[in-house]
Amino acid sequence: MTEICKKEKCTGCFACSNICPKQCIEMREDEYGYIYPHIDEEKCIDCKLCQKTCPQNTKVEFKKPITAYAMCHKEERIRSNSTSGGAATTFYLHILRSGGVVYGANNIEDGSFSFIRIDNQEELDKLKGSKYVHCYVKDTFRKIKEDLENNLQVLFIGTPCQVAGLKNFLKKDFERLITIDLICHGVPSQKYLRDEIKLYGEEGIDKVTFRDGKTGNFTFNLYNNCKLKVSKPMEKSYYYKGFMDALFYRKNCYECIYAQPKRVSDITIGDFWGLKEDSKLYKNKSKGVSVLLPITQKGIELIEACKDEVELEERSVEEAVNGNTQLRIPSKVPKNYDKFMKYYLKEGFEKAYLKSRTLKQRIKANDFIMRIYRKIKGNKK
Repeated sequence: MTEICKKEKCTGCFACSNICPKQCIEMREDEYGYIYPHIDEEKCIDCKLCQKTCPQNTKVEFKKPITAYAMCHKEERIRSNSTSGGAATTFYLHILRSGGVVYGANNIEDGSFSFIRIDNQEELDKLKGSKYVHCYVKDTFRKIKEDLENNLQVLFIGTPCQVAGLKNFLKKDFERLITIDLICHGVPSQKYLRDEIKLYGEEGIDKVTFRDGKTGNFTFNLYNNCKLKVSKPMEKSYYYKGFMDALFYRKNCYECIYAQPKRVSDITIGDFWGLKEDSKLYKNKSKGVSVLLPITQKGIELIEACKDEVELEERSVEEAVNGNTQLRIPSKVPKNYDKFMKYYLKEGFEKAYLKSRTLKQRIKANDFIMRIYRKIKGNKK
């Protein structure tokens, strides 16, 4: 076996490495930091389970959302520690209180991100906050299968491609498994994030956050031993701004089959960007309102079980979809994508970012110039 799927199609979901009976597939970073499967051909028995399990090689089942909800948790403490309305925390807490286990992305030492298993509320803080980077599944799918076979209730929250990978790995529907996918713009490599951290000369970083839960502001923060070491507004962080501009996602993200109204999980969650002013929760929009799109009856039942803890308002699916581009189409390849990739290998992250910026982006980066630009533009009308 030499290839599982075309490299440009690979999502890095880890389904292939989890299913391999000989554990001869290792996920390795390429020169840009994007991870891809590497097969040890001496160990490989050519069973082709990896190819058969890969969601890029099989037909993925998509379903329309049953309805849509706007949601905010009632507790200010939970809302302020969340980056939207607290949807993920709400569902994590419910499953843990019911005696189940949860799996989500954890921000670990040196700014890297991997999925971890949590079985108690005390550790839940490890999973809070948005992660605007590719989070590594590692052996999570195998652990989930073991939990399910031990009759535990399991909640998995990840990107749509990771949910699809998990479902293909399991090969059947487990009644005690609930899957939630995040509305995803695309994922940069962890290498770019490490490059950004190095720019500040900071060592021992053990936490990275991208959103201020209290204000909802997009802010890049680095922590060491729970102390804030570096804080940059999104516009001043090369990595964060590059993420928001879709400058350096994985190649597959620009042709993402999951960026559509039909979904692959039990519930889709994210920010309710398109929430209209007639909503009773519109007043909370500046601090974050979650959108919930239940796809299955299992998803409806989970939302129903949590309704006493949250402010919940049913809205139309159309409103949710129209307000969020990634529920309709994938992110577009920016014009400066190839330029960034070219300079990255030659001159590193910082120079690649600066040299790849368009004139319009450079103008926007300078507030004084931007004010003049807007004034001139206004005078022409």
